Amino acid sequence: MIYINGRFLSQRLTGIQRFAYEICCALHQIGVSYTILAPANIRDEYDLTDLSVEIIGGKGSHFWEQVTLPRYMKRHYDGHILLSLSGLSPLCYNRNLFTIHDISYLLKPRAYSLLYCLYYRIMTPIAAKNACKILTVSKFSKDEIMRYIGVLEDKIVVVYNAVRPTALLPRQKKERYLLAVGSLMPRKNIKRLLDAYCSIEQPDFDLYIAGGMHSAFADTEWSAYNNRKGVRFLGYVNADELTNLYRNATAYINPSLYEGFGIPLVEAMAQECAMAVSDIPVFHEVGGNAALYFNPLDLLDIQEKMNAIMHDEHLREQLIKEGKIQVGRFSWEQSAKIIQKLVNDL
Repeated sequence: MIYINGRFLSQRLTGIQRFAYEICCALHQIGVSYTILAPANIRDEYDLTDLSVEIIGGKGSHFWEQVTLPRYMKRHYDGHILLSLSGLSPLCYNRNLFTIHDISYLLKPRAYSLLYCLYYRIMTPIAAKNACKILTVSKFSKDEIMRYIGVLEDKIVVVYNAVRPTALLPRQKKERYLLAVGSLMPRKNIKRLLDAYCSIEQPDFDLYIAGGMHSAFADTEWSAYNNRKGVRFLGYVNADELTNLYRNATAYINPSLYEGFGIPLVEAMAQECAMAVSDIPVFHEVGGNAALYFNPLDLLDIQEKMNAIMHDEHLREQLIKEGKIQVGRFSWEQSAKIIQKLVNDL
């Protein structure tokens, strides 16, 4: 029996939490027996119909994860595997699999609070040392963990993100728009994307930005962009809305400076949406030949690639063709089977 750290169920269903949730669903689909040990404040957005969940009290805090959860494991399920798919694993429970999605808190600390960075700088190496194995979501992140945390290569296993297969809906012939998906935190590089778009003289396409809002949005800098003709901040959108946005976008763009994986690239490929993305190693790993790459620090290059992908239909068709091949590399079932084998071998 596997027990799963269910703290993620108390958090909004975004990138890291979606990985944890989809892995749980895929493990169920392939017949793996497990129980999610969860705090009391599970969010309504999670469909738990087919999942085995045991509430062990308290709210999903660091204290719950580091004290309540390991105490409960030792009292009731000592010796069993504890699988942590997001955040951290409990430091005082050693028989665990622990997931490190990326180490952005080390390399892009300005995106986070000082307390957040300090907490993960201290706790992550300890958790990594105590874990039986470490999961991560890309070969790029595996290399980063080895380099900056000092974990040996054979202790780290790559388990890719994926998307659920969905039927392709007919495209709606509406306005032409370039879609960006992500938060407004600095490492997502949205400001530079906006500057590149705004420097295009009379663009014949809009720029849609979908993702959770940031406190900085109230600043005059963001307000100026929000009032710019052609720019639309959509805020948080649900899964169905996001699928529709990908499907009907002329192209998808991602100017991020640092990622551990890049789920939106897989989402775009799955909806047959051409992509222009940052020329960073992990995006090459995820996107392969299915993307047009640009220097995320070069406004002119971003602008040129935006114009190219929006105005060259043959280029878009070629990228979509490559995307249909590339997206086949990523499957929740395949990732769940890797975890299943890993647990069986321990």
